[in-house]
Amino acid sequence: MTSGLEWEFEDVFAGRPAELEPRARRLQLTADAISQAADALRDIVDDQRSRATDALDESATEAAAGLRRARTRYSGTATALTTYAVELAPIQATARAAIEDADFHQARAYRLEGDLDDIRNEIAQAEAEGVSADALREQLWSTSDGAAYSAGQVEDARRALNDARQQVYEAADRAINAIETAIEHGADSFGDNWNQFWGGVGDFFAPLAEWASKVLSAVVDALKELLSALVSALVVAVLLLVAAVVIGLVFVAFGVVGLLILGALLAAALLTLAISEMLGKPEQSSGTHRSSAPTGDDDADAAADDLEARDYQGLMTDLAEQDEQGGEASTQIRVVAIRDAEGNVISWRIQLPSTQNWNPLNTDGALNDARTDVMLSMFPGVPTQYEQAVWDAMTDAGVFESDAPIMFTGWSLGGMMAGELATDPRVADRVESVFTAGSAIDKHYSDIPSDVRVTQINNGIDPVHTLELVGLEPVDYVRFDNDWQTYRPLTWPMHDSGMYGAEAERYLPEPRPGDEVFFAEAGAGSYEDVYVAEYTRGS
Repeated sequence: MTSGLEWEFEDVFAGRPAELEPRARRLQLTADAISQAADALRDIVDDQRSRATDALDESATEAAAGLRRARTRYSGTATALTTYAVELAPIQATARAAIEDADFHQARAYRLEGDLDDIRNEIAQAEAEGVSADALREQLWSTSDGAAYSAGQVEDARRALNDARQQVYEAADRAINAIETAIEHGADSFGDNWNQFWGGVGDFFAPLAEWASKVLSAVVDALKELLSALVSALVVAVLLLVAAVVIGLVFVAFGVVGLLILGALLAAALLTLAISEMLGKPEQSSGTHRSSAPTGDDDADAAADDLEARDYQGLMTDLAEQDEQGGEASTQIRVVAIRDAEGNVISWRIQLPSTQNWNPLNTDGALNDARTDVMLSMFPGVPTQYEQAVWDAMTDAGVFESDAPIMFTGWSLGGMMAGELATDPRVADRVESVFTAGSAIDKHYSDIPSDVRVTQINNGIDPVHTLELVGLEPVDYVRFDNDWQTYRPLTWPMHDSGMYGAEAERYLPEPRPGDEVFFAEAGAGSYEDVYVAEYTRGS
């Protein structure tokens, strides 16, 4: 299986030097043949003087000059490709060694993280029994040191791969400059000669054209992703600065006592929220089914077919519709069964709405409100009424009467809830996919099984996906998993379902391999059976 780092740095391995070098030699042979043809043409005119050859002399001279220019272009390109292939091979060898080393240490780090939890439990048990835990603490220190060392080795490998990428870009830049110099030799019009030259090279250039396209697009995408990540970091820094300023103002105005009082009030408010969430039960206001199963009526079937989501942009459209239909008054949850032509359930897609009710004192409106935002950020793991409503909807729809795989999906708060539910033991062995947009789910990285396909799209200027707060640990930052993919656009508006839908289409116009099962096929091959449930807050 391709590792996460190998996928992330796939552009480093895109050049195929073993194929480029022999093709470069063939270009050089072509250049030599062109040179010989030019000499032969010149000899024909020089050695056989006649009126006919005199008349052709000017044309022959021009043709020979053209051939020699072509020879320079072929030869220059061959040299550039040969040099590039020679430089690329050791860079790729070093990069592969770095990936192998990172694979080993990442696996070791995961194993040691698990060992640390076991040792902590043993220490707690020993202390409860009054037994000395000194040896266990020594083991805890040693294991922690080993985990930190392996994590450091993974970061060293990432730095080595970044260096390799830079070396590939520099080698490519030198090759491209050399090729440009060669094809511009004696050119009257760069654009015309560029097109003529590459048209003549034909199949010889195909691997380089493929490589150049991949590398250049990878460079642009990598720069955009890096810029977006930096902007996200700045957003977090600004939020922390604002918090520090607020605390500072309180300190200046009221001193230490004021800070303690403010902290106590906040703690009491959060505790009250947590207790009310655990004690309250959601109230269901409606539950309906709709199906896009074929009926034999062409017009009706075509209309139903159009309502089915085909990809992630379609999911974002559905989620925006849920937000609009539920609004502040109720929470609309959709449990979508994908059925084959015979009506058998082949997958489940759980669609969760974003925050729509911003009233912190809401007691009878939508469950997807500011209170749930606070709970998921500050008390992950504590059940909310929103979460209970999702389990109820899944039960009513028949999810637990089936063993079909599950996808959780949502954006903003809905995505946060999707990440939370994907770790629940009740469905952990059935969850195969999570799709979110603008959602803080990084805290679940170490909890979600590594074989679950997680796809998240996070706009760099969107602060919402940075609000992880409680639950984010250092291990959650180590992304060495090909199944967890994050896309980071940098666009406006900063937090909008339509924007995220458009970015989903740009990055992933088709479902990721394996996610196709969570989308119905166009036509009669499969269809959606949708259970739509609406809930409000209860006491």
